[in-house]
Amino acid sequence: MSQLTVDDVRELILEFMYSTHQKARGTRSTSVAISKIKTALKQKGLNEKQIVSNLDYLIQTEWILPERETYPIISGGRQITAQRVTYKISDKGIDHFAGASKFQKTHKVTGINITNIHGVTVVGDNNFVYNQYDALYRGLNLLDEEIRRSDQFSDEQKLNYRAEIETIKSQLAKPEPNRGILKSAWEGLKALATVGGVVGLFLQVKTLIEPLIK
Repeated sequence: MSQLTVDDVRELILEFMYSTHQKARGTRSTSVAISKIKTALKQKGLNEKQIVSNLDYLIQTEWILPERETYPIISGGRQITAQRVTYKISDKGIDHFAGASKFQKTHKVTGINITNIHGVTVVGDNNFVYNQYDALYRGLNLLDEEIRRSDQFSDEQKLNYRAEIETIKSQLAKPEPNRGILKSAWEGLKALATVGGVVGLFLQVKTLIEPLIK
């Protein structure tokens, strides 16, 4: 299991949570305690650190939702309130496995019903991308975020880089992105290859975009 990427680990966690949701016989049983998650995933070869850190990430990004239930207990002769936390897969996580549905929370993009378009994934609010470009789109989002947080660029430079990134992302809503537009926008980002702090993400994106601009 040491060869698993963090995305592989997150996928295993989501698969377990989705399976739990599908097998549930009542709404309460769609939600499970952390102990049950750990037990199930350790059987798949994951260690506790992998499970906890990646579960936390999936909660932060709202693929998994925590549910908190408070109840009274008697301690030291007096009543206090205790809390039980369980976890369930979110609508976003369910859609990841079940695919497009007219009932999805964000299934329309500026008046376009994307459930009528084969091979399209909703990314964030009111954005969509063809499935084969999903990894590139998400990589560009991470690169954009890293640029905005960096203190190595002026506000004007950040704005310019973001414009180039948005240009590339806009092409990924097409089944066949315009190579010329992609190549021109990518040229505007090549200076990032020498900037510490963002070069790692830049190289990841470079690997993903190169097949589209050759």
